[in-house]
Amino acid sequence: MSYITAQFPTTTRTHPRLAHTSPLVTSILQRSFALIVIGNAMMDLLTWTGSDPEMNAVYWITVYLSVYYFPCCAYWLLLFPLLVLGYCSVNYYVNSVYLDINSQEKPTLEEILNALDNLVTKCELVASPLVAMALPWPRLLSYIAIVTPLNVVMLKWVISLRTYVLLTVIFVSTYHSVWFQASLRILWRSQLVRNVCYFVVGSHVSTTSNNYRIINGNKNGKIIQFQILEHQRRWFGIGWSDKLLPYERSNFTNEAFQSTSSPKEFHFPFNSKHWRWLQEAWHVDLEYCKNKNSEGWVYYDNYWQAPQFNDSLTSFTRSRRWTRKAVLVTERSSNV
Repeated sequence: MSYITAQFPTTTRTHPRLAHTSPLVTSILQRSFALIVIGNAMMDLLTWTGSDPEMNAVYWITVYLSVYYFPCCAYWLLLFPLLVLGYCSVNYYVNSVYLDINSQEKPTLEEILNALDNLVTKCELVASPLVAMALPWPRLLSYIAIVTPLNVVMLKWVISLRTYVLLTVIFVSTYHSVWFQASLRILWRSQLVRNVCYFVVGSHVSTTSNNYRIINGNKNGKIIQFQILEHQRRWFGIGWSDKLLPYERSNFTNEAFQSTSSPKEFHFPFNSKHWRWLQEAWHVDLEYCKNKNSEGWVYYDNYWQAPQFNDSLTSFTRSRRWTRKAVLVTERSSNV
């Protein structure tokens, strides 16, 4: 059924209680299916997860032009025709969805629940920046005290209110696009940008970039344990996969969640001639999951929070740690 095909992958969920679902609940879900489809379409525009990003761009450019040329439209009496045109477009789409659903066979309960899962996941994606920036009251008040004067100065001497609203709309509408998130990741590599964010928001920014820790050291060399974190996300129709969202952590990172190579592609830092492996291969560190998972995984929700040690319906992401010990031989001991 084409109208429920989701372009945004979620988890592969099974619904063991489908056969025991109340007929009243089933009827309500079937009646709400059209609203779920419309909600998915709206969230596709906001999250840029639809199958046609070009149409997304056309839609948002139309919104930008409407915001920028709003005074001209009001002056030339074009505002009312544009509002009527917009209403007709929305009404046409809503009626098309209802006609499409009514003309085809009724969706199964599992299809409805999968579509609802997609909608919930997209809503969580939109809310994720606000959830990640959940600040305590002191930091929130300091943030408001810093940002408010800057906005007042900008509106009074730098830009007009119309331009300010347009820039705000552009930021909100493009925040979840792939190119915007890729740009944010590139900027986030700058220590200056991270320090500014720490000053404004007050969140901790780690400056650690090593993926090893020194276990023991003597005159003959230092024993070092290399650590690599592996991250995965569960996708609808695929299951657990190495493919993550464009703007979140990489598949393999160090303890500071900075991108690093995989265990198979690992190379010694510094001069590789002075390193020697003490272990034949990489192994999963079960201490990372407190020895509660045989494969070393720690499961999280969609925001990499709420850790647990067993897979469940609420688990969307997971991580585990690979370790391997090596010895760093000094120049003196290597010549002996």
